[in-house]
Amino acid sequence: MNTKSDIVIYNYLDTFFCCYVENDKLCEEMVTDHMLVYICSGEMILVTKEKRIVFKKGDSFFLKRNHLIKKIKQPAKNGESFKGLFLQLKTPFLKKMFSEQHIALPVNAGKFIGGSNHVMLDKHPFLDGLFLSLEQYFNAKQYPSKELMDAKLKEAVFTLLQLKPELGGILFDFAEPWKTDLAEFMANNYKCDLSIEQFAHYTGRSLSTFKKDFARIYNETPNRWLIRKRLEEAMNLINNKGQKPSEVYLDVGFKNLSHFSTAFKKQFGYSPSLITKKGTYQEGFNTSVGNV
Repeated sequence: MNTKSDIVIYNYLDTFFCCYVENDKLCEEMVTDHMLVYICSGEMILVTKEKRIVFKKGDSFFLKRNHLIKKIKQPAKNGESFKGLFLQLKTPFLKKMFSEQHIALPVNAGKFIGGSNHVMLDKHPFLDGLFLSLEQYFNAKQYPSKELMDAKLKEAVFTLLQLKPELGGILFDFAEPWKTDLAEFMANNYKCDLSIEQFAHYTGRSLSTFKKDFARIYNETPNRWLIRKRLEEAMNLINNKGQKPSEVYLDVGFKNLSHFSTAFKKQFGYSPSLITKKGTYQEGFNTSVGNV
């Protein structure tokens, strides 16, 4: 169990998760494995480049592996805390299941999913039954055995295949991601709250290759470059767009406001809270990025 302010996450075998969020927000931006999600209460918001989707109590959806998408978990408007159940369908498990079960995929499997990284699932008693049975383990503060967990994972896969047969082409696609253009990827995703290892993964590189390629392009370490870029963007949003520090720290990739404020002051010499909406230091010094 991990705790952070009013956020509690139960983790079983790095496969089955139960997440509670009382008053705060939890923002995450990566999906390393296929994931089946069920919202017990509260809200979860998916933010893509095209749109913003709000999932509420009773909703369930599927997320494809190896992509970035902002996931914001928060209480509902009526104050009801967020509670979500998450099943990760990892590649080794899916490979073994595909081989042992001799699963036949329909013609053009995956065709109707298109380029979307998420698939909304219609409400169905199979899904409700699967997640309600799993929820009981957390309520009783007991974990299922590994054998029972494997059975539940198989139940999840067969449920997905029955409800959305076209998902078979996604679940059982074991091709590794191609090596992407590093500079383009970093320019588009530097605000994502990812570790250096995760940036390496999403660009299709080992950690050592990522660092080598990064140094060749930027002549700077990834950590220093990321902090500088995020703080410059934060300065722009606060100084030129009139946003508050509490409104921007998550958007530029910081985990909490305190860490953001400390890093900001170290970079620019003053706290972000001292900047007014007009972009002036409250004691009379100009704070525009060009003059720092």
